[in-house]
Amino acid sequence: MARRNHLDDFTRGRMIGKLEEGRTVTSVAAESGINKSVVSRSWKAFQTTATAVRKVVGGRPRTTTAGDDRYIILQAKSGRRQSASVIAQQLSTATGRQVSRFTVARRLHKRGPIRPPS
Repeated sequence: MARRNHLDDFTRGRMIGKLEEGRTVTSVAAESGINKSVVSRSWKAFQTTATAVRKVVGGRPRTTTAGDDRYIILQAKSGRRQSASVIAQQLSTATGRQVSRFTVARRLHKRGPIRPPS
């Protein structure tokens, strides 16, 4: 069974830097001790995305952004006690995207206890 290891960002950056200098994929692969196909795929990915950093991909895409999460917390802190469904409705009105009350409850639970303003 083949063992898969991901290159760290530093090594990938060094490889791409050498390729940008005009060196060949074969020479960079030989010097780095990395398979030629890995160097080639990294170089091709860099040319299309203009970045050498891998994006962490996995799971379902989030329905709320970091800004939406801050809005949820702000609404919960507003002083008057509101249910998750009311906050979800306000967020949907503000952003135009449908957000479930369960999502709002999950974001609030992740944040921890919220004390009302004194």
